[in-house]
Amino acid sequence: MKNCLLLFILLTFHRCNCFSQTYIEPLSGYQSDIANHGKFHQINSGIQLSFKKSSRYELIARIQKSWGLPYHSVDSSFTANSTLPLYEPANKTIISEAWYLSLDHRFILKSKGKNHQFSILLLTGISGQIFKVNYKYDKVDYAILNPDQTQKTGGVSIGTGFEYMRLFKNDRLFFRLTIDAPLMGEITYPSSFKPMSLLAFNAGYSFLIKKKKHEK
Repeated sequence: MKNCLLLFILLTFHRCNCFSQTYIEPLSGYQSDIANHGKFHQINSGIQLSFKKSSRYELIARIQKSWGLPYHSVDSSFTANSTLPLYEPANKTIISEAWYLSLDHRFILKSKGKNHQFSILLLTGISGQIFKVNYKYDKVDYAILNPDQTQKTGGVSIGTGFEYMRLFKNDRLFFRLTIDAPLMGEITYPSSFKPMSLLAFNAGYSFLIKKKKHEK
């Protein structure tokens, strides 16, 4: 799937035959999962290339990694040893991470000020998610019934959002709020969590790196 998307990106850029500006845009931010009742939170870092095709549209190729913050909870562990308490708490930590390989679309809205730009974003690509599960309890005398296990999933990722951009002479500063639909993947093992749907706030800086006519 990754190879197919990369081929699509290369073919898309190769066919560009109009005047365009190309920007490189590092970005970072924070996102929270809304599919699992706010259990999982992540710090984002990524980079993207933006190709300005017209005054109202830009095509964006994005690579992003999302680093998970620990989620702590407690399960119960049980023992068959009659000399010990029947159950003891088992401390559980889940760290969720994600990655994105995406072709995004920036639809630019009309603005009254020449230095301010507002856009609607459409996010399309593939994504992977991993849930790293760790337990701390007495594993010699106790056992957990149906414990969570580390899980991986991946699939098509679709999202949308809103962006504000402050324009300078050549470069640009932007802030965006986006939301991803639940990932079109599956958790194969019965778990207390499901694929994430992430609400994200990201900020970045857009550096102009090329302004010339592309020819076939």
